[in-house]
Amino acid sequence: MDVISALEQSYDQTAKLVAGLTPAEFDTPSPCAGWDVRATLNHLLGATWMFTLVNQGQDADEDAGDVIGDDASLAVAAAAKENLASWRQPGAFDGDRSYSFGTFPAPGAAMLNLEEVVVHNWDVAKAIGQELVIDPAVGHLIYDWGVSIPLDGFRDHGAFGPEVAVPASAPIVDRLVGLFGRQP
Repeated sequence: MDVISALEQSYDQTAKLVAGLTPAEFDTPSPCAGWDVRATLNHLLGATWMFTLVNQGQDADEDAGDVIGDDASLAVAAAAKENLASWRQPGAFDGDRSYSFGTFPAPGAAMLNLEEVVVHNWDVAKAIGQELVIDPAVGHLIYDWGVSIPLDGFRDHGAFGPEVAVPASAPIVDRLVGLFGRQP
């Protein structure tokens, strides 16, 4: 599984999650401390736009305010479309990408983009009591990347919580979310 295919599949999951949300569910607390579902989705789409704009050579921050507005489905569709296009443009995986929290080789930035989508999809699903089925190939792609890099800087920045110990025999989704600070 390549990162673009994984992103495409993950944004499809985001779209399905959002399409099924009731108005009250936007206020449901998420596993992200201090965030409800609306705040989690705003962060997810804010990060999506940040990765997109940086790929287009612009400066951007992950805090974009109320990105989902009155039509979360439309907001997800627009952000996903532009983000995928930015990773499909010629040279998208060349050079480095700089964000407020660090500079990364483009392939690592793409993995970080994917991790944000998948883990926050899980957060939203967990908040509303749905089980999110993550393709094992996508789960392994992110997990293998995550264990191959130092995550302490991300944890210090507050991007990820402390790792939650999960048995090596657990399903990949549990190991993945545990690595990024969630209790499966």
